[in-house]
Amino acid sequence: MRQGIREVARWTGVRRAALAGAGALALLGASEARAGSVMAEGSAGGSLRTWTLLGDVELRKDETFLTLGYTGTRTQSETALSHQLSAGVDHALNEHWLLSGLVNVGLPKKSTTPLAPERPLLDLPAMSARTGYRSGGLQLAATYDSAGFSDVEYGLDAGLGLTLYGLDREIFTHQTGHQETLYRREEPLFLARPSLGARLLLVDKWELGVRGGLYLYSGDPLSSGQFTQAELKEVMRRYAANAAEGNLLVKTFTQRRIKELAVDLSGRLLGVNALTGFPSAPALFDVKPSVTYRFSTWIRGQLSYAFTRYVPGQGYAHVLGTRWTFRLADSFRFWASLALQSDHVQGEAPLRSGLATLGSELTF
Repeated sequence: MRQGIREVARWTGVRRAALAGAGALALLGASEARAGSVMAEGSAGGSLRTWTLLGDVELRKDETFLTLGYTGTRTQSETALSHQLSAGVDHALNEHWLLSGLVNVGLPKKSTTPLAPERPLLDLPAMSARTGYRSGGLQLAATYDSAGFSDVEYGLDAGLGLTLYGLDREIFTHQTGHQETLYRREEPLFLARPSLGARLLLVDKWELGVRGGLYLYSGDPLSSGQFTQAELKEVMRRYAANAAEGNLLVKTFTQRRIKELAVDLSGRLLGVNALTGFPSAPALFDVKPSVTYRFSTWIRGQLSYAFTRYVPGQGYAHVLGTRWTFRLADSFRFWASLALQSDHVQGEAPLRSGLATLGSELTF
């Protein structure tokens, strides 16, 4: 039964992040305990690419498991890769309760965006903006499972994610063999994300679930890590032929920066796949109901809907997704997911996109 509790834990903020959503399909019924597992998952949609590797190792039989994970993400073709490392522990207190903890570290990354080309006739060098971030976080969760054999069983979980980001930015000019920094700033941003989840198992076939989370920031996530108007004034003064051209430069760069940070600041960098979607702006809250049906011991399907409300002024998003999981052997399963996402930003036409995910898990 503790194996079943560990599967429920994958609904929590800790396991949901570490597994990139792969564990959302809980075992329906008893399962033989395993010494560990290895999971790989990749998602792609538009310019977004993300991939996850995760390993579970049993430290104490049926009670304590160590989790090690890596996730790489590229949100746009023009931006640098994001790398996240994670390490966590799941510990079953008894047949019903499981506690989880996970530490994750976002490795420093830098992205360079050209702002203006070199203008030799005006003796002006090229100008670029370089932005970057690093992060460190802790996620805690407690999971309860009724752990029975009746036709109706249930599970509940609560999680809390705490992440500190270091956001930096600079504007620099560059010519052949020479570079000059005009501005360089760094500022912190703290994110707290409490979450709750519940699931209901019916007659060993149906599973109904719902999850929700809040995003609490220490500052304005739209301006944190962004260049101020004063810092960008030099760009418009020296490089823009007119005010309209300067404003376009600023708007294009700002939108790109917000999109680059959206996944990171949502606290879901380790949990982006075709069932969660990918945020195009920092989130304020999200909620996700789902229904899963087990057709047989080797195939099950899930249908889910996710709603994300972005911070004020950035609108909201709908995500409709489906996932199909196939167990080819007692120790191996793989899954395929597909989602359609619709982003609604105030004052702009809806933006629709798709995301596909493939994953597999080997237990031993």
